[in-house]
Amino acid sequence: MHHCGLAGRPVQQVNTPALLLDMDAAQRNIRKMAELFRGRECKLRPHFKTHKLPILAHMQMSAGAVGITCAKLAEAEDLLLSGIENVLIANQIVGAQKIAKLASLARYGRLMVCIDDYSNAAEIARAAGAAGVRLGVLAEVNVGLNRCGVNPGRPALNFVRKVLELPNIDFRGLMGYEGGVFVKDPAEKAEICKKSNALLVETAELIRGEGIPVEVVSSGGSNTINQTGLYPGITDIQVGSYVTMDSHNREFGIDFEQAVFVLSTIISRPESGRAVMDAGKKAFSCDAGMPGFVEPGFAITMLCEEHGILGLAEEAEHLRIGDKVMVIPSHGCTTIPLYDEYIAVRGDTVEAVLPIRTRQTS
Repeated sequence: MHHCGLAGRPVQQVNTPALLLDMDAAQRNIRKMAELFRGRECKLRPHFKTHKLPILAHMQMSAGAVGITCAKLAEAEDLLLSGIENVLIANQIVGAQKIAKLASLARYGRLMVCIDDYSNAAEIARAAGAAGVRLGVLAEVNVGLNRCGVNPGRPALNFVRKVLELPNIDFRGLMGYEGGVFVKDPAEKAEICKKSNALLVETAELIRGEGIPVEVVSSGGSNTINQTGLYPGITDIQVGSYVTMDSHNREFGIDFEQAVFVLSTIISRPESGRAVMDAGKKAFSCDAGMPGFVEPGFAITMLCEEHGILGLAEEAEHLRIGDKVMVIPSHGCTTIPLYDEYIAVRGDTVEAVLPIRTRQTS
């Protein structure tokens, strides 16, 4: 790794472009979210897919989380082998090779996986039997996102009834995700969440009405902590982005500190009003718009693969070749996996280099 030996050095000595993680801000965010949920019926099951760091997952567990959520098998492996004992894969695991690995990972902790298809569930049950383990399953319910999931109500009940007949797997509950709630109007957002959560909780009640225990009813994210996080019957919420943050989440009113940045160097000052930095499309994602900056007075006017062209206001004319700028990603979840490692910093000093092992997940 090109950043080895950096611990203890000033941030200004870091080669760019680099992914910086402000550890103080990340830890304050973890504490703040834990405090918000202390005493609530709904608990935290934070999502690993954004930050991808086992050390942060352990901090989230220490702050009171009931478990950690992840999106992929490789992430579950990273979590379980780091000592996290309660892991939910909020996704379907398909294919003989992956299912065999899923079963073997169940030896390392309480592992749950989502299902929405009987033949897939049966394959998981067979693999669990072959490995001599039991696997927890959540039936995923489509609450309006139209991604994965069985339909709410009676179709979900019928699906769960069939799953209960399978050996070696334990039906633990339901998961739904109301992913369409990035809307700015608070009333509209509340209404969308309410409809989605009602579908999920009413489905849980229908299943319980048949004498089937539903322990987990999991949903939501950082964007819906004051809707889903307060909805009666939701047992836990899969908050992710709040730890690192980005401009997209801030735009939608999520009030946590920015903790992840891309450090970039000015490599050209061709004329007044224009500068070029060494970070382009390969340094941050643009699926949620252009990144922003910590300092005022400049903005990206164009991104090439390895160049970012900046338009400068008069107050930013002081920028010189070799100066470093702090870029705020517009979408952390899709920017972070572009890097092999974080440069963890406290203040102006590098604390550690932290590899992102599940950058390309499977």
